[in-house]
Amino acid sequence: MSRLAVGLATLSYPFLVYAYIESHPGLVVALLGVLGGLRLAVAGKLDRGSLLALLGLAAFCAVAWWVGTRFAVVKLYPVCVSMAAATYGLWTLAHPPSAAERFAPLWAPNEQLDERAKAYMRRVTAVWIAFFIGNGSVAAYTTAWTSTGVWAIYNGFVSYVLMGLLFAGEYLFRIWRRTRHRPSTG
Repeated sequence: MSRLAVGLATLSYPFLVYAYIESHPGLVVALLGVLGGLRLAVAGKLDRGSLLALLGLAAFCAVAWWVGTRFAVVKLYPVCVSMAAATYGLWTLAHPPSAAERFAPLWAPNEQLDERAKAYMRRVTAVWIAFFIGNGSVAAYTTAWTSTGVWAIYNGFVSYVLMGLLFAGEYLFRIWRRTRHRPSTG
């Protein structure tokens, strides 16, 4: 199964919750477990972080199944993902390199980062941490105080749009910043 197919299936989770939470809650939990396993399988590696993520997902699914897989527990998955991402970002700030610096080789494998670039990566990581804390907070709010429909719209659409806007905005800022700080020739 391709990464794209697994990614699209993962994006469908909030809508599956919306459609099946009342009639087939166990199915929703089982799908969550399968989707998580598939995401790790297509990643092609099982390092310590991936293993911890898999164990966390298994524990989450087990708790959801045990407590009856009803609304709040199953709907807390986006909260858990956001908080895990924020925690990972905070951990990398305390134990460098930062998360953004760790992901940089995926986009520019041959680029060497100087100290200014590393400092920028730390600031980018801090921005993403703030985003994930805010996103997790809104996801928690939609879990506790809104309808399943509102929850699905925020967690299945709005949060991804916001994430995409942040990613695109940072990318455009990075391009602007590079051209501004590029040494002049002549």
